[in-house]
Amino acid sequence: MRFLAGVVVLFALAGCRTTLNPAKPDVDAPVEARIRTECDVRDYPHATDVPEGAKNIGFVQVPVAETDEQTYVNLRKAICAKGGDALSQMVWVREVGERVPSSLRANAWVLP
Repeated sequence: MRFLAGVVVLFALAGCRTTLNPAKPDVDAPVEARIRTECDVRDYPHATDVPEGAKNIGFVQVPVAETDEQTYVNLRKAICAKGGDALSQMVWVREVGERVPSSLRANAWVLP
């Protein structure tokens, strides 16, 4: 009886084994997909939400693209190009007298 109980416990323990393989970047993926995995820009609503010790590298501004999503991707790329990995206070910028935004601006940060 003990032998049977031991075999059941061994099978149960063997069935609970989990293996996690690290993610590898896909070099054949489009540039936009690689940017999101290679340079992860975290979005914080306010500068006070950024972790303590983060270094501010200034505002980054990009012109409006064909879609809002593409404009956001371009902003993230621009922050990565400056060495940043976080943004805060993202706002659409409109020229005086204009109703349509001309660019997107955010405060860029390097996290500790």
